[in-house]
Amino acid sequence: MTWWIKARRAHTVLPGMFLPFCFLAVLWRDTVLDLPSFLAGTLPAPVIALLPILLCAALALCLDSRLPAAETTATRRVAWMDTGLAGATVLAACATALLAWKLSGADAGLNLGRDTAFLVGLMLLVRSVAGSRAVLAPVAWGFAVLFLGSAPDGHIYFWTVLLRPSTDPIAAAAAVLACAGGLAALLVRPATTSGI
Repeated sequence: MTWWIKARRAHTVLPGMFLPFCFLAVLWRDTVLDLPSFLAGTLPAPVIALLPILLCAALALCLDSRLPAAETTATRRVAWMDTGLAGATVLAACATALLAWKLSGADAGLNLGRDTAFLVGLMLLVRSVAGSRAVLAPVAWGFAVLFLGSAPDGHIYFWTVLLRPSTDPIAAAAAVLACAGGLAALLVRPATTSGI
C-alpha cells in the first residue's frame, strides 16, 4: 500500500515542480544577479544555480509521504523505489540542463545538472541522519555559497560547487560523490530508520 501512496505522490508532486523547473531553467538560463556577499561585497550569481532547491524540496516531499509501519512490512522493496525516484529526478534535471545549455551555450545551463546532483546527494546524505529536516540542507548550502563562497578578489572557492565553472573537475567529482553517496544512503538506510 505504501508504494502506491509514494507512486501517486511522485506522479503529482514531481511533475508539478519539474515543469516550473524546466520553464525557469530555459527562461533564466543566462540571467545573472549581483547578490550580497560577506567576503566579496557583491557576487555575480546565475539565478539558475538556485533552481535545484525546487527539485530537492519536491523530492523530499515525495520521500517523506509514507506509512512507516507499512514500509517495514512491505513485500515490495520501497527503498529501491525511493532510490530509483531520486536517481530519475537527477537524470531528468541533467536532461533539462543540456536543453538549457543548447539554447544559450551558457555555462550556467550546463551546471544545472551537476548542481542538482550535488544538492540532491547532499540532502539524501543529511536525511539519513537528520530525517525530514534534511530538506533545509540545500537551502543552507545555497546561502553559505552566496554569503561565504567567494574571496574579496571575486575568486569562487572550490568547496562551493554551485558557482564553479562547468569544466571544474573538483566540482564534478564532488557532485558525483555526493549523488552516489546520497543514493547509497537512501538505499542502505531508508526513511523508516532515519529517525524521523
